[in-house]
Amino acid sequence: MNETTTMDALIDQIQALLEHGNDEEAAQMLRELHPADSAELLYELEDDSRSRMLQLLAWEEVAAVLEEMDQVDMVEMVKDLSVAELADVLDEMEPDMAADLLGGLSEDEAAVLIGEMEESDDVVPLLAYPEDTAGGIMNSARHMLRRFMTVQQAMEFLREYYADEHDLYYLYVLDRYQCLVGVVSLRSLVLAEPQQTLGEIMAEDVMSVPPETDQEEVARLLARYNLLALPVIDDRGRMLGIVTVDDVVDVIEEEATEDIYRLAQVGEDSEIFSPIPQAIRNRLPWLSINMVTAFLSSTVVALFAGTIGQVAILAALMPIVAAQGGNAGNQAMTIVVRSLGLGQITVRDAWRVLRHEISVGVLHGIILGLMVATIAFIWLGNPYLSLIIGLAMLGNLFVASLVGVLVPMTLSRFGLDPALGSSMFVTATTDILGFSLFLGLATFFIQRLT
Repeated sequence: MNETTTMDALIDQIQALLEHGNDEEAAQMLRELHPADSAELLYELEDDSRSRMLQLLAWEEVAAVLEEMDQVDMVEMVKDLSVAELADVLDEMEPDMAADLLGGLSEDEAAVLIGEMEESDDVVPLLAYPEDTAGGIMNSARHMLRRFMTVQQAMEFLREYYADEHDLYYLYVLDRYQCLVGVVSLRSLVLAEPQQTLGEIMAEDVMSVPPETDQEEVARLLARYNLLALPVIDDRGRMLGIVTVDDVVDVIEEEATEDIYRLAQVGEDSEIFSPIPQAIRNRLPWLSINMVTAFLSSTVVALFAGTIGQVAILAALMPIVAAQGGNAGNQAMTIVVRSLGLGQITVRDAWRVLRHEISVGVLHGIILGLMVATIAFIWLGNPYLSLIIGLAMLGNLFVASLVGVLVPMTLSRFGLDPALGSSMFVTATTDILGFSLFLGLATFFIQRLT
């Protein structure tokens, strides 16, 4: 039985239990699942069934489920809870996740909830930062070590304050002004002599980020340096919080999804079963722009209507040149967009990337140009027509490499997402120039073709 079938069966079972009044049995089934599975199951239930289930769970159980959801789903899940109930749930949530939930509410609703919460001190500072920055996804800095502590004192300190901590990755050391001065690994702490001070065993070179750092850059740093956590500090070196690797797992998925959607000219909030009006709003504007570029391509073809009228076979051959150019351009563009996203290249590398992709494009053009020229000659027996389509293929693949690099690089240079509309501009350019090259050469050699 696959995972989808299992989840569907669980949903049917819980729905049946609720319909027969066996609420507690349904709640027990939910408790036995992983919070991520419980989140998916609850989201699929009807609104009244979901509300009944939430009332049967302890608030810490509800908090664990909500922490597996994104902001929009969290807000949808708790819409029927009272202010007092939601405040209790927020008190049980991790501060960064509680801040995300509050950020999805109106300012008035958030203010009322913060007033009702008992554990709002760790949450309120996080609301000051945009949700897509290091400050927005960090966890508040809790009890931290001091450099004058001995190893024995540090161990006792951890037992007292970190007994319930699940994500104990690194031990950060602060001075009296709350400034970050070092980091101690658990391995170093365990192997050190009990009377050694943390100042003697800590590493002073600590990688950190300011709170305004984009979440994608934080994820890139964690991945590049194989880190499990990254401290967030202000401009005076004071520690504000910690971003852990589990905080950025969803960020990586979110950013990758965003890039894929933008490459396809689809809105960032699109989902497979999003409401039809929303799906139309997300897609129609880009389709309209694509229609305009298609008319530009058609206009180019119309300019050569006389040539096509004299040599009708040109109409069958010209899509080959345009299609290969579009494919090659999108290949180059996708590699450049992904490399920019991963931090493998920057705008400063534009010339080096351009030289590489043009070399690849020209070689592809030569190989494919020879192939298509040979096929055209065998098929039609006209050497001039073979020469025309071969040269047009070479020229269009050169252009494809050029725009495949320059379009995303230019967007990045002006601070725009390089994935935004890149494929549309690349395809439009290769279509227009591909038709122009092929039909222009055909017009030049028209006497040889008729």
